[in-house]
Amino acid sequence: MRALVWWLVVGTACDPEPTRSGALASAAVEPRVDASAVVAKFQCTRCHEVPGVAAAPRDKHCVQCHRDILDGHFDVDPDALAGWQQRIHSLPYAPSLAASDRLRRAWVAAFLRAPHDVRPGLVAEMPRLAIAEAEAEQLARALVPRDDRASMVDARPDQLAYGEALYRGLGCARCHRFTGATVDDPAVHARAGTPISEPWALAPDLRFARDRVQPSRLAAWIEQPRGAMPALGVTRAQAEALAAFVAATPLQPLAPRPIVNRPPHLARVVTWDEVERRVFRNMCWHCHAVPDFARADGGPGNSGGFGFAPRGLDLSSYTGAASGSLDDRGERRSIFAPLADGTPRVVAHLLARHAEEAGHPVEGVRGMPLGLPPLSIEDIQLVDTWIAQGRRR
Repeated sequence: MRALVWWLVVGTACDPEPTRSGALASAAVEPRVDASAVVAKFQCTRCHEVPGVAAAPRDKHCVQCHRDILDGHFDVDPDALAGWQQRIHSLPYAPSLAASDRLRRAWVAAFLRAPHDVRPGLVAEMPRLAIAEAEAEQLARALVPRDDRASMVDARPDQLAYGEALYRGLGCARCHRFTGATVDDPAVHARAGTPISEPWALAPDLRFARDRVQPSRLAAWIEQPRGAMPALGVTRAQAEALAAFVAATPLQPLAPRPIVNRPPHLARVVTWDEVERRVFRNMCWHCHAVPDFARADGGPGNSGGFGFAPRGLDLSSYTGAASGSLDDRGERRSIFAPLADGTPRVVAHLLARHAEEAGHPVEGVRGMPLGLPPLSIEDIQLVDTWIAQGRRR
């Protein structure tokens, strides 16, 4: 008997081509949902193209600024530019939201509230914002004006086998991870020393495809992709077989990520110079610095942004770090003071980023660095030891 499996899936493409409508939501499908206030509050255009919304200015456009630096188009001293080019590894690209109408609306809303790594080729991922449930739902309705849930894929064994053969023959694994599937080959993505191209960087892990898009859109996208995904030259029947394979092939469960505990203090002496060089300047200062030092507005961690209030935290100098940050009442507080469990505030934020990556966000503590991989345990240990030793100059 023909086996039919109901799946909710997303297109396999990377950065979708901008739409011609110029509208955030299509009024021809449903009454338009205006999410412009939500887009403005969380500054979505700092990273993403949002149809119908002007791009952020360059000094607040993370992706464009990084692209200009990497391409050598940033007007700055050549020596400084060369140094920046060596340090910038994140956000050379970000997915456009122009074709997000193919996504599942419920998935979009949930993802905004609890993001996870969808595109393993990118260093950065969607940051964990302080977005309310109603705001996430409003933005999801604007981006996905029509949510088609009544579709099926043909999951007969012969159809899945045909789809797998096509997947291997077309070399889909050269761009996509498919974690847990028989076709997944992490070695293909070990690209150290090779340039990161836009199609590869923006290719999503297909493990999440069955949760992300309306099932009726997958085969059509494979047959006629847009944006960074190349045209495969497949027939409709082949596209349907590939869609069935992506949507219904068995997947191995993900291994749980271990909980990272606070490491013990180092026995050796740690000074500000080492902490500043290895941690604060290397990772933190771009979002937590005074404007003159950051050559911009001081970053969202200082002057506010992405929906967060200004915290006034300056990690570009010893004095700035010692001055602390602003709390919710606008009053100064130490970033080194212990929380209820005795962990210094700044160390708790660094450890919380590990917890977020493991799927266990810490209530009331935002993981740092925001939207970037967690710091190594060695670097966190360094900061914690420096604080415990009295923050030596």
